[in-house]
Amino acid sequence: MSRTTFLLGVHNHQPVGNFPEVFEAGYRMSYRPFMEMMKRFPRLKWSLHLSGILWDFMKDKHPEYVAAAKKMCDAGRLEILSGGYYEPILAVIPDRDKLAQIKKLSAFIKNNFGQTPRGIWLTERIWEPSLPKFLSSEGIEYTLTDDYHFISAGMKEDALRGYYVTEDEGFKLNIFPISQKLRYYVPFDTVERTIELFSSARGFNSSLTMGDDGEKFGMWPKTNEHVYGKGGDIESGWLFRFFSALSKNSSWLDTNTFSGFMDAHRPTGRVYLPSASYFEMSEWTLPPASQLELENLIHLCQKDNRFANAHKFLRGGFWRNFLTKYSESNNMHKKMLRVSERIASALSSSSCAIPSTPKTAARFVKAAEHLYAAQCNCAYWHGVFGGLYLPHLRKAVYEELILAEKALAPRKFDVIVSFTDIDKDGRDEIAIEGKSQNLYLSPARGGCLYEWDVYEPASNMLNVLTRRYEAYHEKIKQSLPAAKESSDGASTIHGIVKMKEKNLERYLNYDWYDRASLLDHFFGAGVSLEDFRECRFKDLGDFTLEPYTAEIIGGKITLRREGTVRTAAGARNIVVEKTLTPSAASAGFTVAYKITNASVSPAEFMFGSEFNLAFFAGFPSQEISSSENLMLNDKVTGLTFVADVRPASAIWLFPVETVSLSEDGFERTLQGGCVLFARSFRLKGGASDELSIAVSWTK
Repeated sequence: MSRTTFLLGVHNHQPVGNFPEVFEAGYRMSYRPFMEMMKRFPRLKWSLHLSGILWDFMKDKHPEYVAAAKKMCDAGRLEILSGGYYEPILAVIPDRDKLAQIKKLSAFIKNNFGQTPRGIWLTERIWEPSLPKFLSSEGIEYTLTDDYHFISAGMKEDALRGYYVTEDEGFKLNIFPISQKLRYYVPFDTVERTIELFSSARGFNSSLTMGDDGEKFGMWPKTNEHVYGKGGDIESGWLFRFFSALSKNSSWLDTNTFSGFMDAHRPTGRVYLPSASYFEMSEWTLPPASQLELENLIHLCQKDNRFANAHKFLRGGFWRNFLTKYSESNNMHKKMLRVSERIASALSSSSCAIPSTPKTAARFVKAAEHLYAAQCNCAYWHGVFGGLYLPHLRKAVYEELILAEKALAPRKFDVIVSFTDIDKDGRDEIAIEGKSQNLYLSPARGGCLYEWDVYEPASNMLNVLTRRYEAYHEKIKQSLPAAKESSDGASTIHGIVKMKEKNLERYLNYDWYDRASLLDHFFGAGVSLEDFRECRFKDLGDFTLEPYTAEIIGGKITLRREGTVRTAAGARNIVVEKTLTPSAASAGFTVAYKITNASVSPAEFMFGSEFNLAFFAGFPSQEISSSENLMLNDKVTGLTFVADVRPASAIWLFPVETVSLSEDGFERTLQGGCVLFARSFRLKGGASDELSIAVSWTK
């Protein structure tokens, strides 16, 4: 008799740094009720992946969940998948870290469930062709990718049944294609149509795979009642009716684990997949203009009923494009690689592979754990989920990286200053590293300061996101109504259009430079705080984005640029020198500006030095006409930003806010606070004047 097998894989994850109440909400709304539903249908087989972060939470707060999973494993109806412990994008972390992360989660699974994992959950289904050799070498037999990966290779969606084998340098790996159609049907279409989909797939050696986020079973907006029933009426919920239908049709519709299916069936065929992710991710990685072009092309194809044929040829970017789309993502990623290399170098330079003393060994283990936690993928990208736009996730990444550096070795030196290409753009940055802080300067980008790591508490205090145009901002501008949501209120998050507050279009301000610090501006008369806040002012100089020369003398760093300022009286040649003197004992530095009019004619302008600070819980909007002092208390870290300015200068302050898309709709987010220290200069030909700003973070 013609049959098919439903291979159900559920992936549960919460990112490093997410709020405890979100973990609890996930357990209450999704993880627990799904597991309880599975208990009601003991003949159904399935596969489960939790990131190590979430397994740690379960063991600590809800051991009953672990016990329930163990019981199902012992009964042979549940397979636990391995993967990177802290849910990294495997393709973009060093092989040594890939290995350590997979081994850590596999050991956890072996110790707690008695299974030696044969497969892994591939984070965000980010596939690159070099993965088979690495995974196969480490004993991994299979993974899952979207059917879009296969379609991109020219294969037909309707033919994607069972699993396929691929290889790299002869190292084989099996791959199950996840059905996008099934992902969208479960649990958002009717149970009847979903069963019809399985029926259409009947055949020899046939199966349909669904691997997707477990959070959509109750935690995504308006899915809880839809999935589990209203008012405790479980049998009216989608999931109970679906599982009942699976049981009712068991004469031709099987369920199995991935390993169970592999053991009973041969591969459907051989395949070689291009670098790819799920289709939506390929859209999100594109620059906004290209993303809109792709969306328009898709709409045209759908309108003309050509999408099914054109789909295989429509491709966006791939995951690494996020590292060019968002400088903040690249900064975190390259900082992570820098810390990873330091740990590896420290290990290789020790007298043996494993440090000899328990105290030294413990330091290396602690440093490595912080590094692996910092490799959690969520803060490095942005799509329909907040990701990079969520300050607390970026904060967590930096915290883990700084803690890794602290654990690696106590710094006995006062300050070390070096030229090195930290962000891997082919141009050297300046690293200033001491007992209390790290400072990273970029001479090539306006001589800016783009990272300021404070060691107590561990935090990058310049962790501010630039306000960028995103393709989905067009939906806000067009004021699409919330009525676009599905009629029953439950839909896949990819189709939700919801505004979390009114008049969000007022906050669509876009920066033409990255939100770093020590950014040098020149203004004419009439520029207001509001002009500056909305980034709609005219900068009269060519200093903010242009390169500076750099010189290190005696622990001081002097950045210099000779540029042009277009004053009301005409263009003037202006030289800006800023000399940074870092503190050896605390988290602070002094920057001494010397501004010279290199022209014969006099020059008159307002000069401003801009700082962007990682304040995530309130920041004032204020204009101070003249002051020598500024103190701002950060409620999150408990630190106070202190600035002493000589001579007294105007100080402008405003919150840096973005409008982004999350799984719950469009929302406004505080990304930090901007401080501008500004004073007017009137310089005769050849004359100079100075401005000194001493800044620090204190408890």
